[in-house]
Amino acid sequence: MVHIAKKMMTAGATLVAAAGLVTTTAPTAHAEGSYNIRIDAITTGVIADYCLLTTTSGNARAACSGNKWGDTTFRLGVVHNTGDRVWLDINVVGGTDRKGIDLQGKHYLQVSGPVWALQVCGWKSLASHAAGNEGWSLHGTDRCFGAAPQ
Repeated sequence: MVHIAKKMMTAGATLVAAAGLVTTTAPTAHAEGSYNIRIDAITTGVIADYCLLTTTSGNARAACSGNKWGDTTFRLGVVHNTGDRVWLDINVVGGTDRKGIDLQGKHYLQVSGPVWALQVCGWKSLASHAAGNEGWSLHGTDRCFGAAPQ
């Protein structure tokens, strides 16, 4: 009985496919890329874990720095698809976390200030900062100045 039912199902599937009612083409998947940033943490006395996230990465595939303290420079990269939202979470040890800081397409960040008033400034690139361009305040209230031109 089971054998006859399997044959009937197979024959039915063959007829449906022959009639052109079934498509065998899978939808095209978007290729994953990466979103990379450089962070210069210019802080005094702040210990924090910096996590870079995108819509594609979510929490499961976030890129985190591990606890960083004081003046330090590091890079983070995470999976990214065109159109993804990209943000930074700063998990402060012994202080208030800063969650969901929208990077607005910036790839070079400076984090400064005391634990109670962190400032996050962003530039399109390190070269933009080095050229003396003013950056964007992504978190905090201070203006963001680029490096003095050489």
